[in-house]
Amino acid sequence: MLLIGKNDMTSDALVQYLLRKAEWKLSLFLNEIKGFGTMRKRGISIIFLVLLTIQGVWAGNNISFTASARRQVLVGQQFQVLFEVNANGRSFTPPADFGGLEILSGPNTSSSSSIQFINGKMSQSYTMTYSYIVMATKPGDVTIGPASIRVKGRRYTSNTLKIKVLKDNSSVVQKAHSSGAVPNRGGATAARRTQPASSTATASSKDVFVKATANNTRPYLGQQVVVTYRIYTRVPVSNLSINKVASFKGFWSKDLLGDKSTVQQHSETINGKQYVVAVIRKLALIPQQSGKLTIDPMELNCAVQVRIKNRSNGSDPFDAFFNDPFFNQNVRTVQKKLVSNALTFKVRPLPEKGKPACFKGAVGNFSFKNSVDKTNLTANDALTLEISISGSGNIELTGAPQVKFPSDFETYDPKISSKINTSVNGVSGTKKFDYLAIPRTAGDFIIKPVKFCYFNPKDRRYHVFQTKTYHIHVKKGKGTGVVYAAPDQQGIHFLGKDIRHIKEGPFDLQPMSNFFFGTTLYYVLLALPVVLLLLLLLLWNLFQKRRANVSLVKNRKAQKVARGRLTKAQKMKKQGDDRAFYDEIAQALWGYISDKFNLQKANLSMDTVKELLEQKQVDTETIQAFMDTLNSIEYARFAPGDTKGKMENIYTEALHAIMHAEKSLK
Repeated sequence: MLLIGKNDMTSDALVQYLLRKAEWKLSLFLNEIKGFGTMRKRGISIIFLVLLTIQGVWAGNNISFTASARRQVLVGQQFQVLFEVNANGRSFTPPADFGGLEILSGPNTSSSSSIQFINGKMSQSYTMTYSYIVMATKPGDVTIGPASIRVKGRRYTSNTLKIKVLKDNSSVVQKAHSSGAVPNRGGATAARRTQPASSTATASSKDVFVKATANNTRPYLGQQVVVTYRIYTRVPVSNLSINKVASFKGFWSKDLLGDKSTVQQHSETINGKQYVVAVIRKLALIPQQSGKLTIDPMELNCAVQVRIKNRSNGSDPFDAFFNDPFFNQNVRTVQKKLVSNALTFKVRPLPEKGKPACFKGAVGNFSFKNSVDKTNLTANDALTLEISISGSGNIELTGAPQVKFPSDFETYDPKISSKINTSVNGVSGTKKFDYLAIPRTAGDFIIKPVKFCYFNPKDRRYHVFQTKTYHIHVKKGKGTGVVYAAPDQQGIHFLGKDIRHIKEGPFDLQPMSNFFFGTTLYYVLLALPVVLLLLLLLLWNLFQKRRANVSLVKNRKAQKVARGRLTKAQKMKKQGDDRAFYDEIAQALWGYISDKFNLQKANLSMDTVKELLEQKQVDTETIQAFMDTLNSIEYARFAPGDTKGKMENIYTEALHAIMHAEKSLK
């Protein structure tokens, strides 16, 4: 039987090992059978296909939660303990025991995503990492228990880690070399993947590289250029991350891919070799200055899987068969830095010949629309002139066309709204300008044509659009007034009138000799605030004196406090807590007497309570009921019988005893 520890091999690696073992045994068995011939070859093929199918089904369950750390550390050395899950997990539960390691930091959460190209197919992966920084405090063997996490409603548990803490560095180096383990982030997995020096593997620049291209390297000033970064690979690639972003000095830039989760890929043959190609970044650049402009290279880091051949002793006839790339699964992951090429642009200035006066820097291919909502209106009413510019190019950098309204019109800055679209071909969209104008006087007015000019790089010509002439007829309004337009031009508000109508009808007139000043009512109202202030101060002093009288406060709140304890006792009764119930009932009765007579509970007894109630001339029946309730509490604690029935009776007796005593002591 083959025993493999959980720390030494993951579930996927275990399946790989068992499948290889089965393949090898089957091939030896079939080789020993004589006269098998063609049927033997077909049998091997069928069996291998079945095994590969089983392997593919197993790989479908790709959620794994693993723990990793260094195998050996020194006393006082700080290192990381990592828990990694290849999905978006929730409810992370750390290990219950770190084996005596001192936790300096954690858990620190991070996540990463990667793009992988395996056998010409692309896939994306997601990894969430919970890390701890710990320190070893004493030598010996340390065991870190498993952690757990919930993924899609199911809880997964990590493996257990075993770490050896040593005293000096020499023993660490010696044991690390003897065991072949390399202390790194991968822990046990990294040690298992370490290959002998004779089987080193690297990925050349012809296996995987990044290339930057531009659809135009000699654009005009302001002309849109699309720059694309593509990765070309002939080997599986994972953990693709941008290390250094290219700078676009002298350009206005916009990302065309955005946050798209899918990446388009295709196959391309270069120098007789087939590559898987994918676009990893695409931007629209608009040069802001003429002359020579250079885009620096972009740097990326990735993990490349390189296939390693099995060792051969030269006498095994199946070595060549199993070293075939279709069956050989021995791969090694190496880190590789990818650097794209630099791009150089020679930006041409816009031609001066034929440049119109209305040109404001719009470059591209545009269309122009305009409209006015009304041509007949009344003074102080508002009209809106709408101008719309659509097309592809530097649409986002296009300014508002200049409109000249008549001097009798009150105007405001235009309201600008944009609808920009980004695609693989560049930036396009629509930009709309709404001009608000309000005529103040009646008459006939003219809004002169508005011009919009742009340069089209395709035909290398300037184009001029202009609106038609609008004739505006303004009627005289019923009155003049002030009109206010909000800054966002969402509405117009009429604030008031300059001329008001003469008031007609009877008037309430008083003699000029009658004045309110000096009258009796005047002095009464003058003195009223002072009187109210004095009254407020008097009431406040009385309130403070009553609060200072502790015995009086306790006396007034005795019943309230007792009722609170009875309510709490009721909850204890529902929970079935007999002891807590009787304690609260007793505290309610003894506390009531203590607060009413301002005595310490330690000085109270059955006789004292009876004497105090008799001094207050409480009727004999109430006193007897109060005393019986106290006796019932002490008896019920130890007497057997129906506990629930006793608790209900005692609760009722205590409530009635406090209520009757309160009526008698008022």
